[in-house]
Amino acid sequence: MEMVESSPLVDPLVVKTSPEPAANKFQGSFTDHLANERTFLAWIRTGLGIFAFGCAIARFGGANDVQKTFKDSFHEIKPIISGLLLAFAGVILLFFSIYRFCRVNRQIMHRDLTAASQIREPLIAALALILCLTAILIIFVVL
Repeated sequence: MEMVESSPLVDPLVVKTSPEPAANKFQGSFTDHLANERTFLAWIRTGLGIFAFGCAIARFGGANDVQKTFKDSFHEIKPIISGLLLAFAGVILLFFSIYRFCRVNRQIMHRDLTAASQIREPLIAALALILCLTAILIIFVVL
């Protein structure tokens, strides 16, 4: 096997770069995108679960024999109102998850990650869900 000596004509064409920095930069960006996608899917799963639970309450919590004896229409529609509130909360959570995924994806692409605003959105979503559950509790207990 013959060894090739370096020459001034060939050396400028050969770029001596290490593949490690490019791989590390890509790997960090790739893992950030995967983490964002996992979080997005978790939000979607939660929103669909709340929506499905609301639909189940609205469908199966309707008028039964005890409520038919009261002849009061409000008692018959309480589960429907509660189910619709939960279904509405699930839909809002689905739209919120899409908004959050796009916002975090934009931050990852521009390398503009701010840790201060990361607690605001889940806190707003949790408060909205608590308000819906409180409204359901008021409908069933107080009214």
